[in-house]
Amino acid sequence: MGFFWLLILSVSNVATAQDNLVVIGTYEDAPLIFKDTDNELKGVYKDILEHIALKYKWKLEYVHGSFSENQAKLQKGQIDILCAIGHSEEREKRFDFSEATVYTNWGEIYVPKGSKIRSILDLKEKSVAVLAGDFYYESSHGLKHTSTQFKLPIKFIECGSYDEALAKVQKGEADAGLVAVLHGAANEKKYNVQGTPIVFHPIELRFAFTKGTKKTERIKRIIDEEMDRMINNRNSVYHQSVARWLGKEAGGQYFVYLKWGLIIAAGIALFFVAITLILRRQVNKRTEQLYKKTLEVQELNENLEYKVKERTAEVSRQKDELEGQKVTLERMNKEMRDSINYARNIQEAMLPEENNMSLFLRNNYFKVFMPRDVVSGDFHWLAYKDDKVLLAVADCTGHGVPGAFMSMLGKSSLDAIVNEKHIYQPGSILQELQNSIYHSLGTNAADGMDVALCSFDFKNRKVIFAGAQRPFYFVRGGEVNVVKGDKKPIGGSVKHYKEKREYKDHEIDMIPGDMFYMTSDGYPDQFGGPEGRKFTTRRFKTMISEIYNLPIQEQGEKVTKAFIDWKGEERQIDDILVIGVKMEGE
Repeated sequence: MGFFWLLILSVSNVATAQDNLVVIGTYEDAPLIFKDTDNELKGVYKDILEHIALKYKWKLEYVHGSFSENQAKLQKGQIDILCAIGHSEEREKRFDFSEATVYTNWGEIYVPKGSKIRSILDLKEKSVAVLAGDFYYESSHGLKHTSTQFKLPIKFIECGSYDEALAKVQKGEADAGLVAVLHGAANEKKYNVQGTPIVFHPIELRFAFTKGTKKTERIKRIIDEEMDRMINNRNSVYHQSVARWLGKEAGGQYFVYLKWGLIIAAGIALFFVAITLILRRQVNKRTEQLYKKTLEVQELNENLEYKVKERTAEVSRQKDELEGQKVTLERMNKEMRDSINYARNIQEAMLPEENNMSLFLRNNYFKVFMPRDVVSGDFHWLAYKDDKVLLAVADCTGHGVPGAFMSMLGKSSLDAIVNEKHIYQPGSILQELQNSIYHSLGTNAADGMDVALCSFDFKNRKVIFAGAQRPFYFVRGGEVNVVKGDKKPIGGSVKHYKEKREYKDHEIDMIPGDMFYMTSDGYPDQFGGPEGRKFTTRRFKTMISEIYNLPIQEQGEKVTKAFIDWKGEERQIDDILVIGVKMEGE
């Protein structure tokens, strides 16, 4: 009998030991998790797990390998937890994730000291070292997808860790390396590299668990509870570890760099403009000085021959200097024009192709698109899902280069909402677009956009409209009907972020002969006419009531001519975008 109870006790102890054993997958991602020169594991994730393990009497066993290897082990259940992995909807299909975010990180291109790579276009025909399976490399917002979208030939060198990628850059085996910004910032000096303004989509770093086991469900619940306590206690192990390894409080200043990374190219263009103005002032100043010197030479007495020669030499020197500055000014003007023209090509490549517009809208549409500057803050967007055509007209804050950057952010966010999150209702799309802009820019940004978004169901003759501060017009039997959007912008000032953002769907039956119009505010706000006043929404409604029954292409020509005639000699004050869609009989 005694032997029987001893056997039961032994089996119980083994089961308890197995329950308390937690196997953790790690890889080199300093300063979040890494091995030091003594081969000892350290970092933020290690401090957090050791603290929790001490409280719950866990026995921790670490499996250190490559990122891709540990992902495979986690999926097979060979490890319980994987540290320092970015959360995404695609990965949620394979793993469970903690509710709490340990840190926010994003990808950044690192190059050797002295490299001239400063924009994504500079990566053309270059070799880039990347981490195999990395979010910043292979996701829909990653470098691999972006290079395909921009048709940039890039040679990717896949590595097993961020350190291996940076080492290849240091040795000259790669022109650049794509790593997480936290890892890059911590290892710049070690590998003699430097960061660039080329950054990629931010991502929340969490704990990942083997999906659907009772053991990992219990571990996940404990970690979530402990992380919640530690994050809310400024003196906790979590905050002490972040301050120790990252040199700042949780949240830090790293996220501020994202906003600057998105507008750095606009800053470069503004730099060229500033230099141009400075040189122009210098030219004017030198010209005035040259004129004064010439007058002085004319007034000198014939007996002051030496003085005349001295002044003449000075004038000659200033003339040469002036001509050199003019040459510099012309060269910088050309470089600035070339840069902005290239930016226009990139923006045009992101807009819907005319072949797709004609196919999905049954060749019954017209588009009037007239940017105020070379690039535009207005953009249109098209998608085809479940036999429905999603069409948007968006007006971003500002125009020119700053507006164009907002339009690129808006377009990529809409693509992700429809293609990755599978949201197709216009009102829900706008609500998710607001969340995306909020997470990308934060509440410190005053930038945003107004959007009119429609879902056309030509088969069932239905159209659903939702608007963010933009209306929707449809003309039936000569009568103009206006469907107003919600008075809530996408993005905007801080006060708007505190409001509850919901956008109402408006469903309208489509009758053969109906015309539907969407426009940015540039058309009705344009000054002109005999008295130099605005075109106004009232005149816009009158115009479409007079042209709605004309052939579709002729309507586009009428809209263009009416704007040019009204503007006359006045300056165009904003970007212009008008799209009309006709419901034909079948």
